[in-house]
Amino acid sequence: MTPPTARLLRRALAVTAAALAATLPFAGSAAAFPLVGHAHRTVTTADGETFHLRLTAKSTLLPAAGGTVDVRGKGYNRAQGVFLAFCPVPEGVEVGDPSTYTRLPTGCLGGRESTDGSARRITDQGTGTPGVTLPYEKGGRFTTTLNLRPEIADGVVCDMTVRCAIVTRADFTATDVRLYDQYIPVHFAPAGKG
Repeated sequence: MTPPTARLLRRALAVTAAALAATLPFAGSAAAFPLVGHAHRTVTTADGETFHLRLTAKSTLLPAAGGTVDVRGKGYNRAQGVFLAFCPVPEGVEVGDPSTYTRLPTGCLGGRESTDGSARRITDQGTGTPGVTLPYEKGGRFTTTLNLRPEIADGVVCDMTVRCAIVTRADFTATDVRLYDQYIPVHFAPAGKG
């Protein structure tokens, strides 16, 4: 006869294993791709001001058809507007190494005039498209969502033809400034798994 403690322990292990199997549906993907993405860097502007930029996105592993991602930023320079978008990672950019952030992230989902929720402009200028242009909050913060899908344009498909990431970059008032570039990679489950 098995002691009651051993039986309870076996049942608890079985329940835990079942719960893990249910929460990790993408065999191996959850370990390879974090569900919450982070990017951070410290930048100093030409006039000597220092900013500690932090960007967080949840979730970074989406179903095959796409989904909505919660995005938060803080520490941004309120004097400089940024675009928050979903873009191909430019050739030569190594995510996590700002010294390689020398090319403009462009060709983004929805384009600059996006009204489908795939991009935002964060600025204190007070001008822009309602629902797309958002003001900074105290401390250079912002909180919003992005609606993402794997096909950015005809023939440009995340995880197939390009690497894709949620990106911040200086808005059209400073297109050539790379100080505000940040990348959080996003992946999509293979078809039939999401």
